[in-house]
Amino acid sequence: MAVAGYFDQLSGFTADMLLGALIDAGTDRDALVAALRRHHGVDCEINVATGRADRAQVTYASLSYVEASVPETWRAIPGGGADTPAGDLLARVTGHLDENVNELWGAEGRAPTGEDLGGRHGALRILVLCNALHLHGIDAIYHEALPFAAGIDATSPLLAALMRGEAIRPVDRAPVDLPGCAVLTALSEGSMHGSGFTLRTAGYGGNDAGRDRGDVIRLCVGEVTRPVDRESVRVLETQIDDMNPQFYGHVLDLLLEAGALDAFLTPVIMKKSRPGVLLTVLAPPALAGRLSEVIFKETTTIGLRSYPVSRNVLPRNEATVETRYGAIRIKIARHGDARRYTPEYEDCRQAARKTGMPLADVYAAVHQAAGRLDLDALP
Repeated sequence: MAVAGYFDQLSGFTADMLLGALIDAGTDRDALVAALRRHHGVDCEINVATGRADRAQVTYASLSYVEASVPETWRAIPGGGADTPAGDLLARVTGHLDENVNELWGAEGRAPTGEDLGGRHGALRILVLCNALHLHGIDAIYHEALPFAAGIDATSPLLAALMRGEAIRPVDRAPVDLPGCAVLTALSEGSMHGSGFTLRTAGYGGNDAGRDRGDVIRLCVGEVTRPVDRESVRVLETQIDDMNPQFYGHVLDLLLEAGALDAFLTPVIMKKSRPGVLLTVLAPPALAGRLSEVIFKETTTIGLRSYPVSRNVLPRNEATVETRYGAIRIKIARHGDARRYTPEYEDCRQAARKTGMPLADVYAAVHQAAGRLDLDALP
């Protein structure tokens, strides 16, 4: 079972509210401050106060810090934090932000400013939240519908973009900021429906600026039973009707080399009955930003859609069989008690070219060799 966070009540989701809930649920404030200093060179203090709201004791968190020790924006976090204990969480959050920032400002044709990116305020809070989640062992967040306040002033285009694909509920107002929204949506697994959850502890975080309004969130921390074959990915897609068709193969190769799980083309009819191509990429969440950059750099598109999906994949492993044409890999998938295998096409193709034999003969030799294997005995 994996440790997960579940927000069953969200009056808003500022970074300080999320941090307050994490501290209330047991995050060690001193350990968190030490991790920020040791792994990121950030010198800050976490200020905590308590009060009551909505019949619960609530923790209010705020930060004071040495400005020069904090990256100017989340894009300036060294190496995306890849070599730090919270590096995977940081990569997922910054990749999620990169993807949406590039889409929004790429369409406008201008570079985002430090203010657009949340400045030091945003960078620090992303660092704090990712490290706090890591100390709890949380790598996924479940939640009910997110409060979505009407109006661009209340919910900016970037905040709205970050929430795409999430269930929302309209409200008159909700305290939300960029780092809180980015962390919550980047690590989101959606609703808890269908997942078994064993509650370990709960924490309450409040909005210090809105104590009189009773803004509060509740974070439940526990073990969640998830199918081992279910994983979250992001879909990137765009229609293109003005690019040299010879370029598409090059683009697909670059995307796969950059870490895409899959990339493919679909013919479509676009507006004004123009024939075009739909480019679809399945991306690990942490690589969505990098893959978006490849698409903007290598194609003629000026806009890119993205949304989270979950996919179910059968447990699989790899084995090598010896044939008269050489060693060839096979992929083995398991479904319940049944196993099936598929010869690795590239290995078979290379063996056919090297020996001058028909590809069908190489496949037949692989099937013959694989038939002698005890697939159930393989790990």
